[in-house]
Formats: sequence, structure tokens, C-alpha cells
Amino acid sequence: MGFTARTLVEVVPGPAAIVDPDGRVLVANGRWSRPDGGGAYPAEGALLAAETGCPAHHQLPGAVQRMTPQAAPVVLPCRCEQTEHTVRVTHLESDCGAHRRLITVERVAAPSAGEPEADSVSQAKSQFLALLGHEIRTPVTTVVATVDLLRAQPLQQGVREVVDSVHRSVHSLKALTDDLLDLARLETGSLRVERQPVALRPVLEGIVEPLQQQARRKGILLLAAPAPDLPAAVLGDIHRLRQVLTCVVGNAVKFTDSGEVIVTAERDGDDSYLITVSDSGPGIGERDRQRIFAPFVQTDSSAARRHEGAGLGLALAARLVQAMGGRIDVESEAGKGSQFLIRLPLKAASDQPVAALPLPLTRRRVALVAPSPRAELALSWLLTSAGAEPVPTRFEELTKQIPDVDTLLWCDDSHDPAAVRRADAVIEVLGPKGRALMISTTDPRTGIVRKPGVLTAPLVLGRLVAALNLERTGVRGAPVTVPPLNGGRVLLAEDNDVNRTVFRRMIELLGVECHAVADGAAAVDALLGESTYDVVLMDLQMPRVDGLEATRRVREAGNSTPILALTATALHGDRERCLEAGMDGHLSKPITLPELRAALEPYLNAPEEPEIPAEPAAVDDDADAPDLSKLRDLEEQLEDRALVVTTVNTFLSQLDGRRSALAEALRKQDHDALRATAHTLKSSSALLGADPLAEACAEVERNAVAGTSEKDLIALVAEVESAVASAVRVMSGYLAADERADSAV
Repeated sequence: MGFTARTLVEVVPGPAAIVDPDGRVLVANGRWSRPDGGGAYPAEGALLAAETGCPAHHQLPGAVQRMTPQAAPVVLPCRCEQTEHTVRVTHLESDCGAHRRLITVERVAAPSAGEPEADSVSQAKSQFLALLGHEIRTPVTTVVATVDLLRAQPLQQGVREVVDSVHRSVHSLKALTDDLLDLARLETGSLRVERQPVALRPVLEGIVEPLQQQARRKGILLLAAPAPDLPAAVLGDIHRLRQVLTCVVGNAVKFTDSGEVIVTAERDGDDSYLITVSDSGPGIGERDRQRIFAPFVQTDSSAARRHEGAGLGLALAARLVQAMGGRIDVESEAGKGSQFLIRLPLKAASDQPVAALPLPLTRRRVALVAPSPRAELALSWLLTSAGAEPVPTRFEELTKQIPDVDTLLWCDDSHDPAAVRRADAVIEVLGPKGRALMISTTDPRTGIVRKPGVLTAPLVLGRLVAALNLERTGVRGAPVTVPPLNGGRVLLAEDNDVNRTVFRRMIELLGVECHAVADGAAAVDALLGESTYDVVLMDLQMPRVDGLEATRRVREAGNSTPILALTATALHGDRERCLEAGMDGHLSKPITLPELRAALEPYLNAPEEPEIPAEPAAVDDDADAPDLSKLRDLEEQLEDRALVVTTVNTFLSQLDGRRSALAEALRKQDHDALRATAHTLKSSSALLGADPLAEACAEVERNAVAGTSEKDLIALVAEVESAVASAVRVMSGYLAADERADSAV
């Protein structure tokens, strides 16, 4: 057995061992001894024996041998002399499919003098899990930060998809670590539930959007919608609510191979809300429904199971819902899908955001064809929330126009040849002035349906409104932009070389100067020296002087520079210890680029309004700006905005190399190289509408001949540099605008 098995038994506060079905001890912890002091349990490699005396010891080998993967844990009462215990036998299964049993000995009676109290055992368990989490979080921190840096760069679309996949995977690892720690906190009663205003719609949309790729691969219709009459904000714990929904909705998508996953939220009486997650998956049998909320349980625990996972999600979700004062139920039958009902006591927030009036689809009647009552409900709520009147119908009824309806919304598969015929029929019924919009369950970029408009699930309100109003939407592939801060100086104290390098680059990417040191002593010297800083990011665990001690020394010296803690641990009380030492805040690794920006912003100067234009008209006043209408024309001509975005990304990624080649050719007076480089840059600039840059390159190309003075060539290359700066600014704005209006079309 490997590290995982050894770790599992060591974390158990009492005697524990893992045995095979025959009762042979494979691995045991250091407390694997008889609780009555009458000798040790069998050592590793030995077999359990049916001893006389205590009934539990006599029954233990038989219980181990009879246990099946579906069986509930067996609890054997044990009374040895005056000490009362229970011996628990639980089924385990390794990745290779081997069946194992976990045996734990748990004290029932009060501990004798000198033995640890239950609270101290729970505390030790919590500390162990938190420290284990730290060991996982430390390398994950580096990966998360590095991937964030990559996502902030212009990348080819294929590369971006790979980077986004890594991003999702590493955040899944981070989420698993957090789940383990939260489960430990719930068991020890140390998890706290907050009550802050929570906007329900962004929470629901934020849960389903990351599942888009997984749903697309299976052709699942994935929708999320709150009822139109719900308040925009309620009082609750946004982090815990997201955890619950991530577990339940993610589980539904994972186990559903076709059909749909629908998430809705509605009132359930006064100050009570019902969130329903329904799926068309395999369903859950009665026996599995009784144990599905237990930790480390999957309905299929065999080695040949199709779905990976630790079996923590639903167990954690159930305990979090209970901690928030609610309950979670499941309605399901094998082969008929499942419906998870999450009831939470939530009150409307006193300060509600004011909705813009009129609503964007006011007075619009939209015909709606949905594959199921639940899908129809979710789509109707989306349309109603935007001010439209949904008119549910069926394809069979579309032989003639529906009164006062010029728009049709329906769900389909853009890869299905029959969908092309349905789309043609819809266009014919609606006529030239009608608006048809398909919601594709698969990726429409590779589908065969090109007209009418095609969106992909999951469908969120903003993208639906934009599509129905013929507003421009964007594509994936552009940089994940984070607006820069307006300067400032940050001191970073981090002992891990890789983390220090990545964090410094992240800070610099935000437009902030960063001075980095490797330990707390160096941080104290820097803060008490002649340099001044706007804010400090201080790691807690560092050699020589740790972050807490460094902060105490700085505060004792009278320095009041804001200090934010950086830590990979998740121990209860970390935040309090940081504040007691004189720190101003606490950040838990791994931290993403947007999170870092949000943490630094309050301590730096207010950022200026970004200069990136949102629309082509905003750049018309700049004579050196490329004509974005040519980029838009390219989108129309190619019918592939993704290709245009990829081309712009490629142009920007190659630009520094072209400029360096120009400078090197100029330095060597190599007219041939200068002319060739200018020609290449001219062609790509003209293609993308950067006419001032193309013209400047053409001047260099024409004059890069014998007889032209070096002074004239230097001036011409300087004109190219000036045009490059403008082109970069506006092309970056083009990418950023498309990213903000992101859809997967």
C-alpha cells in the first residue's frame, strides 16, 4: 500500500489498519494496539484471529470476510475489562479494483487520566489535514499563478484551449483540497457560515459556465435560471452556496451521458428558497439513495467504474446545506434521472440593485420550443427576466406563423443533419424579417448549421439578450484581461523561488513595481530602510524570520505600511493570528490574477479609466489607429470570428520579433533584411486593417536601398515604431472587447 493508505490510517486518532478480504493486515498506524493494554493487534503481514473473550474480537475476522462493496459499515461493540470501545469495519477499494477493509477502534467511554480529550483529538485531526492541505497547496499555487499569467497573454486559439484545460484541472485539484479541509472543519465544528448579500443569478450562471466543455462533449442541454420574481440579492454565504451547487451540478453533468441538466431557483414559502438540480442521467436506486450523502461513497465503486472522483462532493454538499440551516433531498429512480432539492432559509437583502428599465426584451413575444417541461421552464424564466413574453410551442405547430411572434428560440444539435432542415423550415415560417435562434447542445463552431443564429449551452441571460437583439458577441481565444492598476510599489516576501518569480510577474503585469525578498528578515530590512512601499505581500512560513515575527518587528519599529499575509495553510485561526501580529489582511494561496488585483487595489492609487476603446467609433479620432471595420469585414467574409481573433493574436505574438529584426537589420545596414522584414510586417498589418503601420512599413521597404542615408532609415523605422504602439493598443482593445462579450459562437 502506498502513501495514500498510510496517510489514511495515520490520520485516524485511534487504532486503525487496512486489511485484505482474508483479514491480513496490510498497513497499520502506530496506535494499532489493544485498547485494554492486553497486547497488540496482529502486526502488518499477519492475519486477524477469532479470539475468545471480547465478542468483537471473536466476530472481527468473519465481519471482514463477509463484507461486500455495497454493505454498510459494520460496528462491533467491544468491552475489554472496564474500557468500552467500538470496532468499525468499512469497505475500501483501491484504484486497481482490489477490495480492502478499514478497521478503526473508537473509544466510547470517557478517556482515562493522561489520555487526550476528544476535543484535542479533533483538533489534532484538523491540524493534520490542514498541514497536509498546505503541502498540496504549495505546488498548486505555482501552477495556478503560472497558468493565470499564460491566460493573460495573446495565444493561438489551440494553445489557449490547452491552457484553459490546465486551468480547469488545477482548480479542480485545488477544489478537492478545499473540500477535504472543509469536511474536517464541519466535523470539528470550526466552519463558519457568513451572511452577506448574494446575487443569485451570477452564482447560478457562474456554476454552469465552467461545465460548458464537458456538457458539449456529451451533447447535454445545460441551463440555469432563477425565477423572475426572486429578489436580485439575498443574505447568505456566497462561498458555501457555490460549493454546494458546484458539487451537485457537477455531479449531475458527470453522470449524465445525454439529455439535459437543468438548474432552477424559486421561492419555497416565506424567506425560504428551493434550488432544484434535475438531470436525465441513470438515476439512483433506493439502496444507493440511503448512503449517497456519506463521505467517500460512489454508487458504482467498482474498479471498472466510468466516473472518477473521491466521493466527497455530495457528502460535503449535504453537510454545508445543514450548516446553512437547510436540507437537501434527492428524488430518483434507477433509469429515470434524478432531482436534487436544496432548501435554504434565505432572506432578501435590504439593499437591492436597481434594474434598468425598460427591460431589454420588453414587448417581445418569443416562440419557444424546448425538449422537456424543465427546459421549457428555465428558458421561459430567462426570457421573462429580460422582459419578453415566452410562447411555448412545438415544431409540429410551426406550419404557419404564430400571431405577433417574429422570433423563435429552440434547442437542437448543430451537428445533426436534421437540424439543418429544421433551421430552414423555421426561417421559411418566420420570413425575411423574423429572427430565429438555435441553442446548440454541441459546439456550433464545428457543426453544420450555419444559419440562423446559433448559441451554445449553457445559455446565460446576457448572451441570450445580445443574440436576440442582434448585438455583437465575442469568441474564446483572446487574452483573459485584467485591467492594470495605476502604478504603485509592492514588497513581496516569499521564500519559494518559483512562487516568488511568478508572483512578481503577476504584480508587474498589473502595472505595479515589485521588490521581492526571500525571507522575513530581508522584509524587515527593506521596510525599515530608505525605500517606501504602498503594500506588502508577506508569506507566513519562511526561514530565519517567519511572516508573523517580521510583521511584529515592523510594527514595533513604528512602520504602518499595510501588510497582507500570503499562506498555503488553511488552519482555523490563521486570520486571527495575522491580525494580532499587526497584518491588515489575509490571502490564501493559490491566488489568481483577478484575486491579486482585488487585494492590492485598495492600497494603491485609484486606477484611471482604461484607454481601450469598446467600439470602433472610439478610435476614429486617432489618425494612427488601425481601421477596425476591416477586422469586422473579415469576420463576415470568413464567417469565422475565431479565425480573425487567432490571426490578431498571432500578429501580436510575432510583433516583437519583427521589431527586433528591423532594429538588427538597421544596425548592420543590411538593406535586404530590412526590406524583407518591412515587407512581411506590411502585409500582415494591411490584412488586419492597420493601414498607418502598413504605410510606414511600405516607406521602409521602398527606401531600404543603396544610397539612402542611415539617418533617413532611422527616422523611417521610428515611424514604424510609433505606428506599432497604436496598432498594439487598438488590437488589444479589439481582443478585450470580444472577451468581455464572450460567447462560444
